[in-house]
Amino acid sequence: MVRILGYGEDALTFWALSRRLDHLLTNLGDSTPPSDCLAFFRPSFGRRGGAGSAQFGEFDWILLTRAYLYLGESKWDKSSEKLVDRELLLRDEQLERHEAFRFYLKHRAFAFELDWSELREQGPVRLSNGVVKPIAPEKSTLAENLCAVLEEIRTYYEGQEPLVKDILLYLYAAGAGKPAASAVNGGFTLVPLAYSSRDAGMPLVRLM
Repeated sequence: MVRILGYGEDALTFWALSRRLDHLLTNLGDSTPPSDCLAFFRPSFGRRGGAGSAQFGEFDWILLTRAYLYLGESKWDKSSEKLVDRELLLRDEQLERHEAFRFYLKHRAFAFELDWSELREQGPVRLSNGVVKPIAPEKSTLAENLCAVLEEIRTYYEGQEPLVKDILLYLYAAGAGKPAASAVNGGFTLVPLAYSSRDAGMPLVRLM
């Protein structure tokens, strides 16, 4: 088998899901065996965000377990996000993404009697910060992507709406001693996970 090495935030996220999932689950206090989990890596729901656009960006990961549905963002210790008194501050569009997806979970994945045209009549998506987002147009790429992911989620949970948690996976160099961030805004739970750096200072991780 070919060795695949990766660098940076996306590679570290894939590494965490594929090779350190047991550690992630332990840090979450989740007893689900990794073999019973289902993970989405960087599911895309469009590039644009903000008011007037149905798109709300990409999650870094989504993890389905028997205990929770985790909506995940990832940051590493070289991230440009602000740290204030060791609290990492997520941007507005990242917080909006989680809230928008929860709308689709509630009104589509677990209210499956609605077809997409009826769902559009339920909208728009009104976020707590005042941003109003239209429902994705029927048969658009965004709607198709949402339907595919939401159907996988519905099937996994056998139609029973799960508890949802917003998670910030904070990846930091093991040699740092402790993570620079110890909290995150927006009601997210911060989960630290250490990675090993190479002697050259480039944190390559083995993905496969």
